[in-house]
Formats: sequence, C-alpha cells, structure tokens
Amino acid sequence: MTTAARIGDTASWLLLIPLSLAGLGTSGYLTYSRYADEATVCAGIGSCELVQTSEYSAILGVPVALMGLLFFVGMGALSLLRVALWQRDIEWARPAAFSMALGGTAFVTYLTYVELFVIDAICIWCVVTACITAASLLAVLVGIASAARPVR
Repeated sequence: MTTAARIGDTASWLLLIPLSLAGLGTSGYLTYSRYADEATVCAGIGSCELVQTSEYSAILGVPVALMGLLFFVGMGALSLLRVALWQRDIEWARPAAFSMALGGTAFVTYLTYVELFVIDAICIWCVVTACITAASLLAVLVGIASAARPVR
C-alpha cells in the first residue's frame, strides 16, 4: 500500500471513532430513556415518544435503540483496534466494518421508512442516528477506496 493510500485508509478509521462516539451518544440516550421509562426529549421537533413507544421500536423484545448502541460499540471498538495496529494490515477489519456499516445503514433506512410512512411520525434522535450510521458507511467506503489504490 502506498503512503497516500495508507494515509487515506488511516484517516477513514480515525473518522469512524468520533462518528461512533456520536452514535453512542444518540443511541445511548434513546436506550436510557427506553429502559428508564422516561419520555424522550424531542425539543419540539418531531414525535420522539410516539416512535419510541411504537410496535416497531423493538424486535423480538430487544429495543432498536439498544441494537444501535451495540452497533456503535462494535464500530468504535473495531476502529480503535485498527488505529492502534495501524502498521499492520488487519485483513478482516475492512470487510467487517463494511458489512457492519452496510447492514446498519440498510436497517436505519428501513426504520426511517417506517417512521415516515407507517408510524407517520419522526424522531429527531433517530434521524441523527441514521445520518451518523450512513456517514460511517461513507467513511468505510473511502477507506476501502484508499486501500485499493494501485501501487505505482
């Protein structure tokens, strides 16, 4: 891998760390409000409580917010591992990050569809979490493109 490719690859992994932290914040808050049985503060933007208490807010009894929290823990841990071992090319890290980010983005796309067209309510926390998830996919794709640059 060329120096430029390594820099681009490392930068994408470094970008995933603050994205994961932001995602931990939003999904962590939603998970907390769910388990604490407290109303979700929506600041007058949307209907967070309606979304948080809908039948779509849990799958097989597991809150969707908790799934998001676990997603961001996994992405953050993978990113920290990859950055800590930046000199070694961990071959499984890129496909793992890509699979996680693609799956996460597909899932939040479905959930956003449900918010807009089934529940007919929007949760600003969910929208922000979906944007962070999509940005994570974009960061992973930039890293993959950087790593795939041909050696000159």
